[in-house]
Amino acid sequence: MTSPCWSCATSGAPRLQPERARSAAIKQEALRLGFVGAGVARLDRQDPAAEAGAAHYRAWLARGDHGSMSWLERMVEERCHPRALWPEARSLVAVAWNYHRPDEPDGRLAGFARYARGRDYHRAVGSRLKALARFARAEFPGCEARASVDTGPFLERAWAESAGLGFVGKHAHVIHKTSGNWAMLGELLLDIELEPDAPSERRCGTCSRCMSACPTGAIPAPYQVDARRCISYLTIELEDAIPRELRPLIGGRVFGCDDCLDACPWNRFAVAAESDEVRARADLLETPLVDWLRLDREAFELRFNGLAVLRAGRDGFLRNVCVALGNAGDAQSVPALTHALLRDTAPLVRGHAAWALGAIGGLEAQAALARALEDEPDAACRDEIQQALEAR
Repeated sequence: MTSPCWSCATSGAPRLQPERARSAAIKQEALRLGFVGAGVARLDRQDPAAEAGAAHYRAWLARGDHGSMSWLERMVEERCHPRALWPEARSLVAVAWNYHRPDEPDGRLAGFARYARGRDYHRAVGSRLKALARFARAEFPGCEARASVDTGPFLERAWAESAGLGFVGKHAHVIHKTSGNWAMLGELLLDIELEPDAPSERRCGTCSRCMSACPTGAIPAPYQVDARRCISYLTIELEDAIPRELRPLIGGRVFGCDDCLDACPWNRFAVAAESDEVRARADLLETPLVDWLRLDREAFELRFNGLAVLRAGRDGFLRNVCVALGNAGDAQSVPALTHALLRDTAPLVRGHAAWALGAIGGLEAQAALARALEDEPDAACRDEIQQALEAR
């Protein structure tokens, strides 16, 4: 089927250039599929915006700001230059998926970052990108297309900025004119030439609200995020114990953090997402924290099936729950934390349950810690218990 964008041969009507027509057709289809925006960057020419993004990424790695995410050190050239991965690629289409839900509580109250409350964005964005790839193959015979949603080695934000989709804010997130900074990104690589869009200009000015809003000081300078202090990293990507000095700053967050995003004034222009896929799953925000401690591995995977929360893993998620309970300081959670301390099979969970009991304090918590110290086989857990006993 031929797109109307190609049908400009009527008398007196100027014929659109093929590159412009292709670009218009692919962006129109992206909007029809539910994306809030789409932009195009060319890959077969020098791109100053993309080169600046590549230099920024290399400096970020050199500082060690990526923490334990060692996979980000691999395929650096491919991340910076997609044609190093696929030499035939000529154009990159960047798309934005709006997940703004102004009727839901912010992350400090809800515990879960907004993007993680509904259908896993890898699936929501990925299914639409695959449909966009099928459209491109059908619309442009001989064209090949490859889709990526946070899984391919691409500097998504740099290319989104280069494609004119939005600009990168000082919190290192892309800000889109319709969804504010509540947008998940995806990319479609094509081996045909499309007319590129002008790169976006950064428009943060002197504003630094996102930097001031970060509870752990993870944004020490504009556009620089130190993952080692970022709550999203600590509650999702980090597989080990959360540094003790940062635990009190996490508050009640159990998966991700939105504080820097919530602070951005550009969000006043953001419209609510239309798709029900971004709505919080039923009961997710109403479940008491102590109830999560009852989840074994099978129950965890069943409860969070289809949600991004699975990325933290059962042990990592319960670790986060223990920290949140300790910060809440409610003595009513002591029995559940005691059970986790004495019975949970994961040393990571037992150690953070010990910290939480020490933070809550009281005779019951102290008795549980003393009892656990006698039989705890894991050295790291024993250290956590000992420090918790000494905390009061």
